[in-house]
This record gives sequence, C-alpha cells and structure tokens, in this order.
Amino acid sequence: MQLEKMQIEINKVKIIHSLDLLINPGEIFVLMGPSGSGKTTLLKGIAGLVPVTSGRINWEKGHGSTGLVFQEPRLFPHLTVLENISFGLKVRGIPAKERRSKALEFLTYLQLEGLENRYPHQLSGGQQQRVSLGRALVLNPDLLLLDEPFASLDTSLRKDLISWLYDLQRKLGFSILWVTHYLDEALSVADMVGVMLEGQLRQVGTPAELFQQPASEKIARFLSLPNRFSKERWSGWFKGKFALPEKFNRGWIDPSQLEMIGETDSFEERAGILTGIITKVRPSREGFSITVAVDGAEMEVTMTGWERVPVIDEKIYVRVPVDQIHWYLA
Repeated sequence: MQLEKMQIEINKVKIIHSLDLLINPGEIFVLMGPSGSGKTTLLKGIAGLVPVTSGRINWEKGHGSTGLVFQEPRLFPHLTVLENISFGLKVRGIPAKERRSKALEFLTYLQLEGLENRYPHQLSGGQQQRVSLGRALVLNPDLLLLDEPFASLDTSLRKDLISWLYDLQRKLGFSILWVTHYLDEALSVADMVGVMLEGQLRQVGTPAELFQQPASEKIARFLSLPNRFSKERWSGWFKGKFALPEKFNRGWIDPSQLEMIGETDSFEERAGILTGIITKVRPSREGFSITVAVDGAEMEVTMTGWERVPVIDEKIYVRVPVDQIHWYLA
C-alpha cells in the first residue's frame, strides 16, 4: 500500500500535510509521534472513516481493504465471541455455515478455543482485544490498522499480546500499520518505523537507523535519546584529541557504552576520560543508572552489577568510547 501526497483537513484545519508512505506486503510499519501529530487521523483516512482532502491511496492489486482496531475493543455486548468475530462476514453476506467455520478457525489463531459462547463482559481485557483483532482479521484485510491496541492493558499482558500478534502476523503474512507511543513496542515488532510530527512524516527507517541517525534534534528528543550534546561540547571535553565528523553538529551515546573507571591520566586511543560528580542514583535490573554532572551538563551512565554502590556527590571518571557516539544534524 502506498500513500501519495495525502492531505486531510477537518473543519478547514490541515491535520495531515501532503504525506507519502509505503508499506510493503507482509511488513509491520510502526508509526510514532506525540499526541496531536495526526496518527489516528491518518489511520481513519486510510480506513475511509474521514474524508481525504487530496492525494491517493494505491494498492498493489489496484484495490485493497483495511481492518481497523482501536485502543478499546468496541465489541457488541449482546453478541457472543463467535458472533462478534463473524459479524463482518455476516455483513458481507457469507452463508452461516461458512462464516461459522471461518470464525472457529480464527478462535485457534486467537487462542480462544472453548470461549466461543461467552459474551464480552465474561472475558478479560486481553481476551476482548484478541476478539476485536479477530473480527478484523477474519475479513482477510490487505492492511491491518492498529491504533494503540494494547495501551489500556497492564505491562505484562501488553508484552504478551504484542508477542502473540507478532507471531500471528509472521504466520499469516498480513501487513500492519501500527500506531504506538511505546518505544519498546516499536522496537519489538517493527520492520520499519516512521516518526510523525505536526502532521508530517519527518523520518522513516529501520529501528536501528532511527536511533543511530535521527534526522533532527526534534526526533532525537521525541525518541528520548540520552546524552545528546553539541559537537562543540564533545570537542571541548575531548580537547581536540579526536577528529569529529564535519557534516554533523550533535551526537548522542547510550549510557551502557559509558564506563565508570578509577582515576587515570592515561590516554586511550579511542576513548575520552571525563571527570564528574554523581547527582542521582537509581537502581535497575542490571545494576544502577546514575546521573553525572560534567561541566554543567548532565550525563547518564549505566553501571552493571551490584558489587559497588555509587554515592551521591562522589567524584568519578567516565570513559567515553568516541566510536560509539551517534552523530546527526540538529
């Protein structure tokens, strides 16, 4: 599915600005962006729930269908699980015997065997959302549109359902346009990720490409990339010992790449040594996440292991491997 110059206006306010987007067959495309950036409006435009002001939607076969699943299941309370799943087939005029057979087949995919005669109020939140997904998937859409389908669930259940849906998508091969604001969700399922800001698609790439080379400081800030500093600051810290890239003016580095070391004056070929003061200490599963004040800036450092407990106001030395800094343009 390909969008060409899609534009959507609501009450004469432009929500989507001439947007281009390509989703390949069998691909999971994750769409991210802050609230109000137009993600849900885009899904509704593709699904035909809001009118598209201009632009085109192109399908590989010349035509295509979508299934839309919202954050809330929105099931019919007076229908059973089986009746909810087969509702779209009934609307399409599929004979009762055929739609029952198809719905029962999807009960296996949905891991809801034995619950076909229950009503929505008799199901857990995760089961309800699986029924909602089944109701969309049983129609065999060319593109499944997901608007934060698991956001209202608790963390452990959300992760279980994300894993379940990913496995199901890989088995059945349908395409997904998946809106989420959870970074872990995007990283765990996405083939491609797009970042929307103010109704425009500002960057598209693999998860690794987005994190390693954000297209702007706005995107880096949205992704909450840590230890983002200007090239001038990095250069000042390293005192000209390293050749920094000319075409980029900002760089970030993952806290796990930084290392607390003992006092040293030795020069390392590919690492700089910074002196700082610990200002915050937060335990984590791996050890400690600490904040270090370095020349008026704050740097996040991950300490693995529990052998040594860092102390507030402690003076420390941080080893920075220069080749692990990811550079980008502000």
